[in-house]
Amino acid sequence: MFKFMAWSFTNYEQSKGGDSTTDTAARMTSWLLDTSLFEQAWASVCFGRVNWWWSQQLCLFTVGAWTIFLTTEGRRHQVKCIWAYMLLGQLVAISVASNLFYLSLVVAPPPRPFTPWASPTLWLPVFISLAAVTLSPFTDEGTFLPNLLAMHSLIIVPLLIPGQARDPRQRPFLSMHVSTLYVLVFLTALALHTRAISNALGDPAVSATEFARNAWRTLHSHPAQSSIGWDVIWTSVSFVAWLVLQPGQDMQGRILTGAYLLLAMPLVSVGVLAPHVLRPREEGTDEKKDV
Repeated sequence: MFKFMAWSFTNYEQSKGGDSTTDTAARMTSWLLDTSLFEQAWASVCFGRVNWWWSQQLCLFTVGAWTIFLTTEGRRHQVKCIWAYMLLGQLVAISVASNLFYLSLVVAPPPRPFTPWASPTLWLPVFISLAAVTLSPFTDEGTFLPNLLAMHSLIIVPLLIPGQARDPRQRPFLSMHVSTLYVLVFLTALALHTRAISNALGDPAVSATEFARNAWRTLHSHPAQSSIGWDVIWTSVSFVAWLVLQPGQDMQGRILTGAYLLLAMPLVSVGVLAPHVLRPREEGTDEKKDV
């Protein structure tokens, strides 16, 4: 992110023909007033087939599995200010915020019984944000920023609404099973990721090696792209480590889990794999495994 800001400042100076003898503080003030850093950064990572292949992975994880996981597990483990982890992820990096949240779960008090219901205050922002992710590559100058702001702001809403203590067996109005929500997010993410791969490959004759080289070049083509791309990589690594180190697994189980995730992650991305892996498998019980 700091590299991107340095690039933006240098690019602004060159475009304006800035005078290096002018006071640095005044030049930086002019740059900050005349430049929309948020919009500039995201525009550079949303347009371009391979650029979006990288960026969409982080978007799908954040608005999908990560939002659901933060909301449900944060409340179940009584983690304070769960909205702060989402805000930190958007301002700094999802990989940083996710690791801090994993640590919070480790030191949290014994969890409450699992509530298998997702209220409209959770599933509605998730679905609208997924729609915004879907539309991102097709936006124009007039719709890009509103769509981007909707994607980032709506997923904070479920984290700001305090969870109410209730009988886990009692179904709130218009709610759906958390497991069902995860499945719907998984299917949506799979469809979008498949589309992104198809667009990024372009020519069907492109080999996997050529695509990997192109993806690597794109990762380092722009400071903002590098920030997003490496956040995808470290978020994926952190997620795998979290799952492998879950209690209750023997060494063989850890090895098999790690091997499966490491093989699947590059193919389907953390945005697709996370809702599949995190989905509660034991419907109708008061508890679920910590994953």
